Amino acid sequence: MKGRILLVDDNLEYLDSTKDVLEDEGYDVWTAAGGEEAIKKVKSRSFDAILMDIKMPGMNGVEAFLEMKKHAPDVRVIMCTAYGVESLIRRALDEGVLAVLNKPFEMDELLQIIEDARLGDETMERGSMG
Repeated sequence: MKGRILLVDDNLEYLDSTKDVLEDEGYDVWTAAGGEEAIKKVKSRSFDAILMDIKMPGMNGVEAFLEMKKHAPDVRVIMCTAYGVESLIRRALDEGVLAVLNKPFEMDELLQIIEDARLGDETMERGSMG
């Protein structure tokens, strides 16, 4: 097993397809359909990386990330979004999110960022807003 990944998104089809790809790559993948569920999982176990949508009903991804940091200060989060939510993206990066990917993104790019996060590579580029 390469590591434990948590996927957080309200789009269940996206969760299933991304989970399948990551499992094929050798990761132990957990899923959550929203921020509140993700926080519960982070409180009860550790993850090598978390891929979380920014815009979700109820608690958005940035709010969930900030709450996760209270319980797991070293949490490694990669945000993704299909929307132009510049203020949320900027706040996420300012608070320590490792990267922000625009959907649809290349799976190879995601896999490299996850691997960098898992290995604790602090030299990775923080934030891909283009």
